[in-house]
Amino acid sequence: MGAEKIFFSTVEDWLATEDSERMELIEGELVQRVMPSADHSYTASKLAFALGPFNNKGGGGGGSPGGWWIYSEASVVYPNRPNGFVHDLAGWRRDKHKERPQGKRILETPDWVCEILSENRGADLIRKKRVLHQNRVSHYWTVDHRDKILTVMRWVEGGYLNVQEISPDEIKGEKTSLEPFDGLAISVEEIFGIET
Repeated sequence: MGAEKIFFSTVEDWLATEDSERMELIEGELVQRVMPSADHSYTASKLAFALGPFNNKGGGGGGSPGGWWIYSEASVVYPNRPNGFVHDLAGWRRDKHKERPQGKRILETPDWVCEILSENRGADLIRKKRVLHQNRVSHYWTVDHRDKILTVMRWVEGGYLNVQEISPDEIKGEKTSLEPFDGLAISVEEIFGIET
């Protein structure tokens, strides 16, 4: 069963809805968010933990890499067209965003977004992806539990370039570095909830 859609024309309409926390505004349509599955929640928490070393100021010298503000369930308003998304995970580079993004709805465009695909996979793979590209979000990840693929995409003129497509079945027991978080090896198996 697909998500119920109601047409709204502005971000203000979205913000004024009684249950705006459970809605997203995608290209002028108010779309009810799908409640996350256990796999979805587990993956979001594992990814947030894996990227934890980047989610601070950092500073080199053999310490953690730092350099990012990373949020889960980040509610972001995009300036072109009426769009407001609640991203599973989103990150802002500290060298571009000196102050931590704040507010009920974040107005600064993130540098990285990750969506964990569920019943709303069509929105994540087509409509939201299109909006993120229009707003020059430099990296977009999708985690697909159905097909067991983590996709890393980089912004290029004309669309997103698939940089990596990783299946936990192909890299058993190995860790890999994923753009834009170079220098930190992540277990894709753990992200998919596969115990090794």
